[in-house]
Amino acid sequence: MLDIKKLVKVCSVRRFGAQDIIFKEGDPGSEMFIILSGSVRVLITAPNENKVEIALLKAGDTFGEMALLEGLQRSATVQALEETTTVAVNISNFESVICQEPALALRIMKSLSERIRRQNAELAKYKDQLCLNSEPLEDTGPLTIVEIKEENKLENTHENTPECDDFSKLIQYIGKYKETAPTNHSEYLFGKKILCPVCGQTIEVKMIRSSKLRLKQIEPDYRHVYSDFDMLWYIVWVCPHCYYANFNSDFPNISDRERIRIKELSSIAKDIFGPSLNGPPSLIQVFKDYYLTLYWLQQLPSPDFEKLGKLWLRLSWLYNDVQEAELSIAATSKALEYFLNLINSSVKTTAAQDQYLYLLLGELNFKMGKIAEARNYFRQSIVIKGGNERMKEQAQNRIQDLKSLV
Repeated sequence: MLDIKKLVKVCSVRRFGAQDIIFKEGDPGSEMFIILSGSVRVLITAPNENKVEIALLKAGDTFGEMALLEGLQRSATVQALEETTTVAVNISNFESVICQEPALALRIMKSLSERIRRQNAELAKYKDQLCLNSEPLEDTGPLTIVEIKEENKLENTHENTPECDDFSKLIQYIGKYKETAPTNHSEYLFGKKILCPVCGQTIEVKMIRSSKLRLKQIEPDYRHVYSDFDMLWYIVWVCPHCYYANFNSDFPNISDRERIRIKELSSIAKDIFGPSLNGPPSLIQVFKDYYLTLYWLQQLPSPDFEKLGKLWLRLSWLYNDVQEAELSIAATSKALEYFLNLINSSVKTTAAQDQYLYLLLGELNFKMGKIAEARNYFRQSIVIKGGNERMKEQAQNRIQDLKSLV
């Protein structure tokens, strides 16, 4: 137990009301805080600029250690959830506090050790991925998708998998999946009736209770992993009448030209994708919904590089979840292709968006075993003017990871 009376003598007491912001991500920092009473939440900024809660802290917990020890900018926003009392430890009284409360030093060490352990586990995962995707760098360089497919054919050790955009074969192939959504998913969902923007009929969609979600981790390619819930199963909506499909955030946004085109091809889509499945959500239906969204994206007069990249990236995650390594790699390659087209297109983007894309391109090249390309994009993310400092730090860390692999 920390001796609060001793701490109060050498540190300043800070009190915050409910919903008060203690500090913001990107702020300069020279103090750490120990919570005496109350609770706070820790938030980071996602690539879409939304705030994502990553931790809840209570009495006895600490936060802000990195800013104190390294003088870095704040890597997250911290907000009080209720009346909260803290003590602030700065560099001038840090040694005195540690001398009086050695247990505090142990807490800080445990916190830092846990961060390092998480990073090592992440790095080990990428080492395994690179071993699957590439030969040693000094010899032959990374394998391409074509080479992987040829190698599998020659060895004849894997079941033949379809091309990643051959819908008829893909639908037949995913028929082997038996998984259905866990029953606890219903706790995070509620139904809502909306009008289909194509055919005008009333449909019921599943809305996600975002307030109930607890973020477990953000993977290097920006996949958000939540405790006890997989958002990937519910971010695509489909009209069962006309078969229009899209990401839930984009579902209402459709032009007259697209609406006419979907109506013209609706009967063809029904023949290709077959009837919707009844009963609880199933993995088969999830994949079919993504394929249907891809089908409609392919009907656009000009490709939407951002949405196509986003869809292929999420398909790569889904394939990885069911241990379909070849399809996951092929989907990653597709995502990489479209994001490259996006960053080289005439679409206007902000410095933050460019920095995010460079980081993502670095991660996708990393997954494909393309070390030189990955390093180049990580560097571009660092040197970009007006970028986010946290993203620059992430890119620097990834470059160090690359050095340990070669």
